[in-house]
Amino acid sequence: MVCKISGIVASAKPGAWTADDLAPIVLHTAEAFGRERIMFAGDWPVCTRAATFKQWVEALQTIVAGWSEADRRKLFHDNAARVYGFTG
Repeated sequence: MVCKISGIVASAKPGAWTADDLAPIVLHTAEAFGRERIMFAGDWPVCTRAATFKQWVEALQTIVAGWSEADRRKLFHDNAARVYGFTG
């Protein structure tokens, strides 16, 4: 079982949210599922209800900035590659 980190910013109030507002949801999900079983998902175009895709990615990068490089890579690449069977 895995969990996509997606759709969080779409429920935020446009122009009135920060990465700190989204952090509790992201960090709780990472704790509940473990960093081996979470993966980034853009939720585009739904995310654009409250932010640009770039703003969503930058917010998530800010939230996980204190994680190790390996854990950030798992979130943004490695876990999805493993789950979907991508190689190379």
